[in-house]
Amino acid sequence: MRVSILVAALAGVISLSAAPAMAQAPADLGKFSEACRGGEAFLLGQVPAGTDSAAILTPLCSCLTNAFKDMSQKDIDMLAADLRGEGTDEAHQAHGSYDKLTELAREGLNNCFAEPDVAAAIKAAEPPPAAPTAPAAPQ
Repeated sequence: MRVSILVAALAGVISLSAAPAMAQAPADLGKFSEACRGGEAFLLGQVPAGTDSAAILTPLCSCLTNAFKDMSQKDIDMLAADLRGEGTDEAHQAHGSYDKLTELAREGLNNCFAEPDVAAAIKAAEPPPAAPTAPAAPQ
C-alpha cells in the first residue's frame, strides 16, 4: 500500500514539473506607445525648427515598443510616466529597481536609434538647409 502511495505522489510531482511554467501576462503597451508618441522633448531633445518630429517618433516608438514588450507592467508604466514627465523621485525610489530599468531603457533607446529605419527617418525629417542669401548689390 505504501508503495502505491509513493508511486502516486511521485507521478504527481513528475507531471507538475513537466508542465510548462506559467508565463507572465504580456504588458499592456498602449499607454507607453501613446506616451512615446508625445515624448518628443524627452526622446529627441531640442530639434531644429522645421523638423518633422512625428516622422522620427513613429519608427522610434515602434522600435521601443518592440524592445520593451517583454518587460513587466510595472516597468512599462514607469517608463510611460517618465515619458509624460510624471516620473517623480518618490516613484523612482518606490519602483525598487529603477536604476536597472533606466539602464535597460537607455540600451533599448540606443539600439533603436541605430536601427536603419529610425536613422533614415531622422535624416529625412531634418529641415532642408537654408538657401544662401545673395550679397547685396553695391549702391
